[in-house]
Amino acid sequence: MIRELKDSEDLTKATKLAVLCFHEPMKSMEKLFSETQELSMFGAFKEDSLLAAAGSFKYQMFIRDRLFDCAGIAAVMTQPAERRRGYVKKLMHKIITDRHQQGYHVAALWPFDHEFYSKFGFESGEKAISYNFKPSNIKSDYKLNTKIKITDVTDMKDYLPLLQVAKNAKNKYTRIIGDVDAWLLRGELQGGFKIYLFERDDIPIAYISFKFKKAGEWEHTMQILDFAYISIQAKHSLFAFLRNFEADISKISINLPIQEEVERYLKSVDDTHKFNTWPAMFRILDVKKFLEQLNYLPSIDEELLFKVEDKIISDNSGIWKLTIKDGKCIASKMESISTDKENVLDLSINQLSQILIGHSTIEKILEHSNINIPEKWKNKDLFPEMPCSVMLWF
Repeated sequence: MIRELKDSEDLTKATKLAVLCFHEPMKSMEKLFSETQELSMFGAFKEDSLLAAAGSFKYQMFIRDRLFDCAGIAAVMTQPAERRRGYVKKLMHKIITDRHQQGYHVAALWPFDHEFYSKFGFESGEKAISYNFKPSNIKSDYKLNTKIKITDVTDMKDYLPLLQVAKNAKNKYTRIIGDVDAWLLRGELQGGFKIYLFERDDIPIAYISFKFKKAGEWEHTMQILDFAYISIQAKHSLFAFLRNFEADISKISINLPIQEEVERYLKSVDDTHKFNTWPAMFRILDVKKFLEQLNYLPSIDEELLFKVEDKIISDNSGIWKLTIKDGKCIASKMESISTDKENVLDLSINQLSQILIGHSTIEKILEHSNINIPEKWKNKDLFPEMPCSVMLWF
């Protein structure tokens, strides 16, 4: 039986299962399940025994410079003896259909196995570049303005200023922190966690979050999880702030979707990895709403046809007509078409998700398939490559 986890007894069972599956301390898992109000959990039960569970939480994310409601899927776990019996499949279908009905545009997850989650319509959406550098590598041109106040965020009262920065961020490829991250603000992640808020004249202008890696003793390594800034001057202050750790930190690591983002601030990079080893996966939950919320170039005046197959959300499946004009799109589902099939782009929900998220161009995504790309769809201004990043808060 699949049902929602509601009472304290259910959450205790989920906590014990999480400790077993994720090898995390009991205290960390207790806080996740008892204090995170936005985490909605479902479980597969046999009588009173919890065999498997999965949850989702709400956050917002910039995709192609537009803000979307995103369902973050997390805490997917199964009793070791009950694996490969279809419980996770049922839970994933339940969460995906529920979040679609609740009006979410897109879902994201951080997978242990990309092939496994592709069965549910998810596809890689990040192309994060990982940089490693020393604080001394940061150019000395950037100075920390004396009028800027920097606060170590330790209290939930500072959540709203953080949210204000994120929503007005100039770097609109980041996720926006949500209520589910509240427990992180108390600094109780294993290995240490910090958020610093930057303000000028009492106006929030930037924030940065990072953790210190821990292996027995504290290591001198800083992993930047997220940062946001409302102006280039605020961004300069972030990098000047990091340079101040020169005496204490031997290495800073950061993942970003845009290559020149960090390099222009550095004298040198110690090591660069072009591909994140654990990129997030995405899937579109509502094709119509997602397409109609995107921004389009005002110069595009096109009618396009595509067919999509979604094995979980039937509302998404079918033939669609896109009418794009004056920077807007109207997406209409069609019963039939009176045109040549060569004018219809035939896609799975996985492929459509990658195209719309901005992972790669249409031609790159489909280059190893047998799919015919109609001429109208070859316009690179339609859905240009525009990487996004959810950053790893967990």
